[in-house]
Amino acid sequence: MFAKVKFKPTLYAKMDSLASELSIDNIKVKAHHGWYEAERKVGGMYSVSVKVFSKVNTNDDFSDLDSSVNYEKVYASVIDIMDKEFKLIEECCKALFDAVKQLKPNSVWEVLLVKENPPLKYVGATSFKLKG
Repeated sequence: MFAKVKFKPTLYAKMDSLASELSIDNIKVKAHHGWYEAERKVGGMYSVSVKVFSKVNTNDDFSDLDSSVNYEKVYASVIDIMDKEFKLIEECCKALFDAVKQLKPNSVWEVLLVKENPPLKYVGATSFKLKG
């Protein structure tokens, strides 16, 4: 009825790395995105949050910016992409993801794009997220 599972005892290797998560939250930007021309003309407020997941050495003292993610470069990438015009937040989010992924290609990135106060009655925000 139930499968028999045999467990083999294993020796645990010494942990030499840690999982890390760095986030830059709620970058507020006025941008001209939207399906309707009026949305793109008037513009609206957006919020962008970016996370980067990676492994770090347990001996790392986190004193070297080159081994981390430079917030200014992430911020500049976000502002550069948000300055362009997109009809869909999915398309914009993908462009944001592609831009920040170049900063540290071997890490896993997550980008959340929130469109505040979309032109829908009683809807406070819409969002789209990519991770990979």
